[in-house]
Amino acid sequence: MKAAKRYAKALYELSTDQLERIQQDMQLIQKTFEENPDLNKVLKNPTIAASKKLTIVQKIFKGKISDLTNKLIQLLGQKDRLNLLHDIAVSFDNLYKENKGIKDAQVISAVPLTDNLKKQLLNKIKDFTGSGQIHLTNTVDPSLIGGFILNLDDMRYDASVSGKLAKIKSKLEA
Repeated sequence: MKAAKRYAKALYELSTDQLERIQQDMQLIQKTFEENPDLNKVLKNPTIAASKKLTIVQKIFKGKISDLTNKLIQLLGQKDRLNLLHDIAVSFDNLYKENKGIKDAQVISAVPLTDNLKKQLLNKIKDFTGSGQIHLTNTVDPSLIGGFILNLDDMRYDASVSGKLAKIKSKLEA
């Protein structure tokens, strides 16, 4: 992972004039790997030649990525390090968000959040973090019964009915 972070940092520093475009490329790469888990297996397979791996990756992203990202892929292919591509994309995304002050927040709720509730929650998170930009995703889990669970950075705030019931149960058992 250290190597992936070094590549991501170097790419970030090289992409100052086209940062948004490279960020889009990195998101596309992440999405592609998430949707195709076998791709990672192919790139990590030592029995497949580096040139074959490079050809596969170039075909997947042909015409979809910038020249700079394509040069990164070529470099990784030449050094037989294409197995780092997904980790580089994740590291780049983290670096981008950190430098732009963007926070990712996940809300797990018993029912989908209304637009009004999303807006209120975003405002509370912005006040709490001091961050100007929050990317909020909502996942529905009916087993929560009611309320929500908020995951933000390494913090988890459980305001769900099922969470409160579990706390009561553990106190009664103690």
